Amino acid sequence: MKLYVFLLLASAGFCLAEIELPNHPTNLDEIPALKEKCLKSGKPDTYDRLKLAINETRSCLDDKIDPTKVKEELEVAKKTGSMDEVFGKYCKKREEYKECVFKTVNVSKECLEENEINALNKAISVVEEVVAFACFRDGDRLAMFVAEGGTECVSSRSEQIKNCITNTFKINSNNLSLSSFPTALPTLRMDKEKCNKIGNLQECVVNDLEANCKDTTPANIIDALFKFIKKSTCKNVE
Repeated sequence: MKLYVFLLLASAGFCLAEIELPNHPTNLDEIPALKEKCLKSGKPDTYDRLKLAINETRSCLDDKIDPTKVKEELEVAKKTGSMDEVFGKYCKKREEYKECVFKTVNVSKECLEENEINALNKAISVVEEVVAFACFRDGDRLAMFVAEGGTECVSSRSEQIKNCITNTFKINSNNLSLSSFPTALPTLRMDKEKCNKIGNLQECVVNDLEANCKDTTPANIIDALFKFIKKSTCKNVE
C-alpha cells in the first residue's frame, strides 16, 4: 500500500509514486520507535490522538482525491491534449490537501523535540516548494511529463530506480518499512553527506531514464525536479 505522502509527491513528478515500496506499516503499533517517542515526549493521550489523526487524514484525502478517477480523467484528456486542465484542477486544491495532512502533522509534533520540529517544518516547506514547482502554470510540467510517456517510462524502470535508491542510501528498497527502525526513527536533518547522496541518486535515476525513455523530456523534468529539491533542501548546509 502506498503511503499518502507518495500521493503528494506524485504531484511533484510521479517518480516515487510509480515505485511500489511494499511492507509499509498499516498502523502506528507497527512502528515501535514512534510509539515510544510519543509516550515519552507527548501528553498522556498524544499517541491515541495521533492514531485518530492519521485515520482523519486518510479519510480527508480519500474524500478530496481519487487516484483511479484522476487516471481516468488523464486518459480522456490525453486524447484532447487538455491534461493541463486536469492537473490545474487538482493543483488548485493543494491547500485542501495540506489541511488534510496537517491533521496528522500537528499532533505528531507533540512527539518530537524542538530540533526535530524545526527539521519537520523545513521538510514541509520543501515539499510545498516542490509541489509549487510541479504545479507551475497549472501543472504544465506534469502535463508535459505525462504527454511524453514519463509515467510509463518511470514505471518500466522501477526496478532500476529501486537499485539506484538501494545503492545510494545502502538500504533494501524491497523491504522498506518504518518498522525497520525499532529503536530510533531516521533523522530529518540534512547534512553534507545526505545532500551528496541526493546528487548521486539524481545522476543514477536521470542517466537511466535518458538511456531508456523514448523521449528525453521525462528525464529532463526529473533532473530539474532533483535540482530543485537539492537547492531547496541543501542551501546553507555545511
